[in-house]
Amino acid sequence: MTITQQKHKGTHTFTLGVTGGIGSGKTAVTDWFNQQGIDVIDADVVARTITAKGSPVLDKLCCAFGDWVLTDTGEYNRTAMREYVFSHADAIVKLNAITHPAIRQKIIEQLNNTTSAYRILAVPLLIESMHKPDSLAKLCQRILVVKASEHNQIKRASKRDGQTIDNIKSIISRQATPQERLRAADDIVNNDGTLNHLYDQLSVLHHKYLQIADSFKQA
Repeated sequence: MTITQQKHKGTHTFTLGVTGGIGSGKTAVTDWFNQQGIDVIDADVVARTITAKGSPVLDKLCCAFGDWVLTDTGEYNRTAMREYVFSHADAIVKLNAITHPAIRQKIIEQLNNTTSAYRILAVPLLIESMHKPDSLAKLCQRILVVKASEHNQIKRASKRDGQTIDNIKSIISRQATPQERLRAADDIVNNDGTLNHLYDQLSVLHHKYLQIADSFKQA
C-alpha cells in the first residue's frame, strides 16, 4: 500500500511523538510512516550517532565511568553500560546528564531539517520523561502509543536483542505501565495482530495527520 507522498519544505509545525514499551513494535510503525514519505527522527538512532567512536560524548563517558565503556576497537560498549546501569542505581543519572543534552540538541537540528507534511519523533521513554523540564514530549504536538501485550513484547525483544526473559521483564517493570501510556496518548494502535492489521490502523491515522498538518499550516 502506498499513499501519495507530500513534501512541504519549511512549512510544517506538526510533530508526532511515537512511543511504546520494549518490543511493542515501534520500528514497524515508524518504518511504515517513512515508506509513506514521512520523515522519522529516532531518538535511539540519534543516541548511537552522538556516542560514535571518537565523539566528544563518548570521551565524556570514558572520563565519567572509565575505559571499560569502550570495546577493544574503541566503540561504545552499550552492553557493558546496560549491565552496569542495572547493578548501579545511581549510574543512570550520570549517564543521562552526559547524553541527554547532546541527544536533544541533535534531535532539534534534525527536526529543523525535515521536509515532509508532518514529521515523527520516535522516543522509547517519551511517557516516562514527560514530567521533566527538557522532556522531548514538549517537542511534540500529538502522541501515538504503540500497544502490545507483555507476551508479545517479551517474544519480540528476546528475538531482536538476544536478552534473557528476566532482563526484558526487568526493563518492562521500569518503564511506564500500559495504563500510564494510554492516559498520555492522543492516538493508539494495537500491534498484537498481523502487520496488515497494523498497517490498516496506520493508514487511517496517516490521513488524519495529513489533515492536522494542513490545519497547522493554515493557522
